[in-house]
Amino acid sequence: EYLNGIQREFDERWIDVPENAENAGKRSGAYSDGAYDTVPYILLNWQDTLDNVFTLVHESGHSQHSLLTRSNQPYQYGDYPIFLAEIASTTNEMLLTDYLLKTQSDPKIRAYVLNHYLDGFKGTVFRQTQFAEFEDWMHKEAQKGNVLTAETLSKFYGDLNKKFYGDSLTFDSQIALEWARIPHFYYNYYVYQYATGESAATTLSQGIIEDPKRNVPLYLSYLSAGSSDYPLNIIKKAGVDMEKPDYLNKAFDVFEKRLNEFEELVTN
Repeated sequence: EYLNGIQREFDERWIDVPENAENAGKRSGAYSDGAYDTVPYILLNWQDTLDNVFTLVHESGHSQHSLLTRSNQPYQYGDYPIFLAEIASTTNEMLLTDYLLKTQSDPKIRAYVLNHYLDGFKGTVFRQTQFAEFEDWMHKEAQKGNVLTAETLSKFYGDLNKKFYGDSLTFDSQIALEWARIPHFYYNYYVYQYATGESAATTLSQGIIEDPKRNVPLYLSYLSAGSSDYPLNIIKKAGVDMEKPDYLNKAFDVFEKRLNEFEELVTN
């Protein structure tokens, strides 16, 4: 069922492929979009790289989530909360990483794939957790009635970077200004969902790999649920209890295993 949906993306030309240089005025990046009564179109700026393949499977995860939700839910439940959205897209990336590591034996290619995964995990789980801590502090300061000046925000953000990265990283004083360019800080508690989403996706993908007969139907039921239940209940039915730390520990175990292999590859 999932693969049929993927095939439709190509056969019915849901994907806008040409990169920006070939299509004047086209926005950069990639995203999946559409409405309840349309197919979930995908914008890409394809440049024929492995990173683009990861982008394609990521956006296809969003589109198949949308397709299955709209095909199985009435209009009022025909969308899904952002808390669940990134899980569907990142699970595809995790499955692609696993596939590449199972099919590629060249040490340089394996190192590239592992570095891609490790850098993404660091940027999503570690960095977005740092962002979430800053965002939480910022809202609580506002609730207390404290004035949030640029100086105050920069001071806390700089100290937070020192806390997260420690003495092993040379501190650049200008990093204290980074908060000003992160648009997500102007939303309402958004960034933590990247970290929880990637961790849940790791657990889901491992379940699909280890026991597909049991876990693929559960995964498809999650993708088909839309907004028909609370997000935590939907993902719990798919096999991930996000009120317990097990799914986080699973993600960290996978990270550690791949980090160990990467270190071995680059030192030999």
